Amino acid sequence: MQIKHLKKGILISFAVSFILSSFFIIGLFSNIQISLSDNFYGGKTANDNIVVIAIDDKSLQEIGRWPWNRNEFANAIRLLKDSSVVAIDVAFFEKSENDKEIIDAVRSSGNVILPVEYTSYIEENGSIIGKDILLPINGLRENTSLGYINIISDKDGVSRAVNMDIKGEYDSFAELIYEKYTDNKFKLKSQRLLVNFVGRPGSFTTYSFTDVVNGRIDAADFRDKIILIGATSPDMHDDYFVPTSNGKAMPGVEIHANTLQTMINEDFLYLEDDLILILTIFISSIITLFLIYRFSVPISSLIIFGLIILYTFISINLFDMGIIMNLVYIPLSFISTQISLIAYFYFSEKKEKDRITSAFGKYVSPHIVKELIEHPEKLNLGGEKRTITVFFSDIRGFTNLAERFKPEELVNFLNEYLSDMTNIIIDNGGVVDKYIGDAIMAFWGAPLDEKDHAKLACKTSLQMINRLELLRKRWKDEGKPEINIGCGINSGEAVIGNMGSDKRFDYTAMGDAVNLGSRLEGLTKQYGVNIIISENTKKYVNDEFLVRELDFVAVKGKKEPIKIYELICLINDATKRDIKLKDMFENGLKNYSEMRWDNAIKYFKDCLNIKEDKASKIFIERCLDYKKNPPDKNWNHVWVMKTK
Repeated sequence: MQIKHLKKGILISFAVSFILSSFFIIGLFSNIQISLSDNFYGGKTANDNIVVIAIDDKSLQEIGRWPWNRNEFANAIRLLKDSSVVAIDVAFFEKSENDKEIIDAVRSSGNVILPVEYTSYIEENGSIIGKDILLPINGLRENTSLGYINIISDKDGVSRAVNMDIKGEYDSFAELIYEKYTDNKFKLKSQRLLVNFVGRPGSFTTYSFTDVVNGRIDAADFRDKIILIGATSPDMHDDYFVPTSNGKAMPGVEIHANTLQTMINEDFLYLEDDLILILTIFISSIITLFLIYRFSVPISSLIIFGLIILYTFISINLFDMGIIMNLVYIPLSFISTQISLIAYFYFSEKKEKDRITSAFGKYVSPHIVKELIEHPEKLNLGGEKRTITVFFSDIRGFTNLAERFKPEELVNFLNEYLSDMTNIIIDNGGVVDKYIGDAIMAFWGAPLDEKDHAKLACKTSLQMINRLELLRKRWKDEGKPEINIGCGINSGEAVIGNMGSDKRFDYTAMGDAVNLGSRLEGLTKQYGVNIIISENTKKYVNDEFLVRELDFVAVKGKKEPIKIYELICLINDATKRDIKLKDMFENGLKNYSEMRWDNAIKYFKDCLNIKEDKASKIFIERCLDYKKNPPDKNWNHVWVMKTK
């Protein structure tokens, strides 16, 4: 290499380093970095003094449907009287008929910690301040310690840290457990305490709640230990994806256990210092320049590859010492500098087309793939904000259904169902984002603009329900069980792009609009309907589809209430019976919102004369309850959902 080329190489190396450093400062590729570092978590031994008592499927089958009689918890508290701490990750926010038993048990035990939950926050001077809060019932809150259990996930939906410094009246749940167990104050108050996860879900010693209360476990096993009682059954939806999930969500009670072990062992995690990282970017870039100047391209490439491997091993060892190294920018510095120095063009037009076809060919319609290949500039692979309509569907009672099949039969059954549903989505121009077991997530409005994204999503969901009806008839003849599905649809802004590592990524959507769509799907079972859409979606489709207003709710995890609607059918397909039910029900809702309970009950009963309607039964029960216990004058007829 001539001197003039060396000088140009130095300029290119510094330019690459400057660009990468700028990218790091603005947070580009942060999701990839997080994903890669997640692989380092786990491989630790769980603390034997931390025991999880699980409200699992076995307990639900033996004790009965949730919520349980609170005598069950009173009995458990008495059995665990010799434990050091009994932390119950269960909400006792509403009164029941058996509160005296649990209040007496908590009062006499003296070792119980119960949860509170902030339902809204504000940010002020860099701090998070808890506002609205859900508290245990009177009698419990005065006789025990209370700590907030809020778990706030990162933008990619993975929970890696806990907030230890939410400003308010209460300390965190894990902090109270730590202080009661160790008799020491926890001093590392942090807005983001990184949890050093022990391993995959189920790493801690775990007993079924029903085995404990029925005496199948020796009470001596719990003496002087930290006991965490909480839900682990998937049907209770108190789980989160964590770095060690490996596809399986971790129950919230286990996240508390991992947090507690991190605090007790003091094996805290810290991110690499920003200035050190930027300096390392420049050094690695200069090393790459030297290697290319000194050796041939094949040899220098081999050495650079070896350096990247070496850096990865160093990062693994430093992680064990509590330092999370950046796994993106140093390898990227080596590779980017090398590519910039030996070529001005890296990807050919054919590779670009192959990449798009590979990434989208199985998940979107062929005409979209063709359009992207012809106009790749329409695809923003780094992520962009789009107005889309997101769709979620789920098979109801899938856990019970799975128990009736052999594994290979279940796979075949699911593949048949998912194939038919996926074809409907693709035929209507949708993107299949992912499959989560039996659940499907899809969206319309990206990667290409689609003005009718909401209408296409609604049309798709109706076609899926109709197709399922045909499948059910065939499955019945084949002796297979009948299934039903719920669909949730929401429209709004989301971040769309390729998320993952530089080796493997998924084209996906993230944001509040996506989360709300998932919550709406969860509500279909409660209201006994197949499809629920949000008010945002209704604005787009009101002229073509028959919808029935269902309720005015505040879904779990959201502060602002929203109106939700049942999507019934296309207006052109509506029967007189459909229209009559819609009108009767919405008249009932109007009277309900105006606190005219008797009038409302009459309309809802008229709905039941038209068809068996779970939503009408729900409102009849509410009206009867409000007649006995009227709401205050500021009531805004919002129904707060306590579950997902």
